[in-house]
Amino acid sequence: MKNHTIKKRHRVPKSSNTKRITESIHGNIINENNAGWKVVHVYGEPFERGFAHGYLLHKEIAKSIKTLVFLCKESVGVSFAKYLKTSNRIMKPILKKNYPEYYEEIRGISAGARRKGADVNVDVLIAWNSYMSLYSYFNDGSAIKCSAFIATGNSTKHGDIVMGHNTHTSFMDGRLQNIVLYVTPSSGKQFVMQTSPGYIASITDWFLCSTGIIGCETTIGDISYKPKFGYPFYCRIRKAMQYGESLDDYDKIMSEHNAGDYACSWLFGDINTNEIMLFELGLKQKNIKRTKNGFFFGMNSAMDDKLRTKETTDQEHDDITTSVGARKERFEELLGKKYKNRIDIENGKEILADHYDVFLRREAMNSRGICKHMESDPEHCSYPHYPFGCTDGKVVNSKMANSLSFWGRFGSACGRKFDVKKYIQENPKYKTYEPFLDDIPNNKWTTIKL
Repeated sequence: MKNHTIKKRHRVPKSSNTKRITESIHGNIINENNAGWKVVHVYGEPFERGFAHGYLLHKEIAKSIKTLVFLCKESVGVSFAKYLKTSNRIMKPILKKNYPEYYEEIRGISAGARRKGADVNVDVLIAWNSYMSLYSYFNDGSAIKCSAFIATGNSTKHGDIVMGHNTHTSFMDGRLQNIVLYVTPSSGKQFVMQTSPGYIASITDWFLCSTGIIGCETTIGDISYKPKFGYPFYCRIRKAMQYGESLDDYDKIMSEHNAGDYACSWLFGDINTNEIMLFELGLKQKNIKRTKNGFFFGMNSAMDDKLRTKETTDQEHDDITTSVGARKERFEELLGKKYKNRIDIENGKEILADHYDVFLRREAMNSRGICKHMESDPEHCSYPHYPFGCTDGKVVNSKMANSLSFWGRFGSACGRKFDVKKYIQENPKYKTYEPFLDDIPNNKWTTIKL
């Protein structure tokens, strides 16, 4: 464990309600490299915990912002100048007026990073936090990300809640999502989340709370509307994580002032009551299902027919030739048949690392697996061999969640290796991506805890 101190005081502008930051940093690095994960704890008032965040992760934040500039051009399809201008026009006023606590936290992140020499201003950090919100604002439809499940009662081996999630994203931003951030705020409840440097919410949306609420999500693809702000999703889910104490609270907080900016199938669980909830939220449509015996899963298509028909152009829900349809059928096979009544941590890991292609009826590392691999897929995706796919795996049960710990594997749920030089040699059309890619070793599953 590393403790960090500052010899001089940091002055906060007079307009802030926060007092001077004294000599102690309100946080520390718990583990520098736990099989690819970096585990950090921050605490205190909004500016204090933000300052610690920025101070401890200044190098990673600077790397993230450079990647954001690249992603704006390559993935969002706009210049960074236009992207930043839009964020300042739409997002910044919402945070300052409606989420002053989180605006202060972002100010603290900026101040902490600057103190260590990373020139990262508040506006850029807001734009970074708003990446997925603005992605759906600039593009027709939302990004298709992640596979996930949650099970409880008679569906699990021990009758407890078991939750698993793997992130599907580009390798450019996936390499940044190795931060496990424990937050002990001065108001509200303690929580832990997988996140990227500089974020106030998770973005990969994997979190455990001291209230007993746990959650993850998968995006709902092919939305057919433009977001209408509204409060951005990352502010609402952060508020729910910090202040929500029941599944009803999560429904209320996520639904109020909904912007429709990141349509998701959220999977929530309450380890106090053993109840799980599928919470699907588009713009105007919402679908809620709750149970104490059974399972839910997500694979980037709304489970609710009405939401899918009214607010998406999704035609892949039952089409096993597609990633969405194939993963839907495979989840049903694994959760409802192969591991019926005995889902636990170990077979949860196997589910997240699954490569079986239900269309080809064989194992295949391609875009149709629960553990997605577009980087090795020559034909079953829009952009063959694109550096996009599974970049991690996480699984937790009620006992672990009670101590805010979980199993994680960074790089991919199956442990796939990725060599940047070899990949670029074989796929020279992605040469410009090389500075924003990292080698991925075969990291092992590891326990992450405070």
